[in-house]
Amino acid sequence: MKIIAATHSNLPRVGDKPEEQKLRRAYARLERKKITEAEFGDIQTGLIRELISIQKSSGCDVVTDGMIRWYDHASHIAVHLKGFEINGLLRFFDTNYYFRQPIASDNISEGAGGLAEEAAFAVKNAGCPTKAVLLGPYSLARMSQNRSSMDFESLCLRLGEILAVEAGRLASKGVDYIQIEEPAFVREPGNFDLLKKAIGSISQNKGNAKIILAFYFGDCAVILERLPEIPVDMFGFDFSYSPTLAEQLKTDGFPKPISFGILDGRNTKMERAEDAAKILESILSKIDSDECHVTTSSGLEFLPKDYAVKKLELTSKVAALLNG
Repeated sequence: MKIIAATHSNLPRVGDKPEEQKLRRAYARLERKKITEAEFGDIQTGLIRELISIQKSSGCDVVTDGMIRWYDHASHIAVHLKGFEINGLLRFFDTNYYFRQPIASDNISEGAGGLAEEAAFAVKNAGCPTKAVLLGPYSLARMSQNRSSMDFESLCLRLGEILAVEAGRLASKGVDYIQIEEPAFVREPGNFDLLKKAIGSISQNKGNAKIILAFYFGDCAVILERLPEIPVDMFGFDFSYSPTLAEQLKTDGFPKPISFGILDGRNTKMERAEDAAKILESILSKIDSDECHVTTSSGLEFLPKDYAVKKLELTSKVAALLNG
């Protein structure tokens, strides 16, 4: 089995050094109309190039664009679709970050391809496998204000159909992995069959890309038993919220590839690579797969930039130990 070091999703936009503050300064200048939207976009593009280089030099085999253009997980998806408005700020689960709440209408539909164009830049500049991220239909429906005539279940299924179109566009741009994130479901597990059907719509339109269904900020062990029913290529688990998950996987195994979120993406404490590798080594023999990933429990935007880089380096060390 090949163990791949992968970036989870987002990365810090700014750091403590003056030269790492350019995006913050650029945003302030944009607000004062001192630069244009196009000039601001060029600054974002330059930062994406830098972060791709940092991920590769840290030893990551699968990289993202750092989600640098994203204001947050929910509104960035919504503004690239049709039929959504954007409301005020709400807390992003139990973090100190906030998201702009989407407002769903009866007229929601796929967008004009902006998400795919963003992903295409990473594909063109990475020179290695790339991952794109989509907030999943269940979480997007749960985090949105529903002003449509649809009930929650119908809205979730409709979003599954819409995101399937977006996933197809991402795949057409050459991304290797599409990570569908469902933090809302794992925090309050509800209608599993609804989740299964909505995600199934996306999987049917994935092209040559592999779909990773990622859960974080909740205990993945409580939903583990039925997950193999969902037709995706890999599951991403947050071990920092799942104290019994490692033992459960060691005992029962799992029939699908796993993206192991074994390193805490929200804690500056640096784990020992040997300890993480030992935990995973005891599980891998029970996993039916030719490929698994090592990553952090969540995106790294919650950490100072220097610690985020150290977590990336630690990810690659764990993968190297497991690959022998």
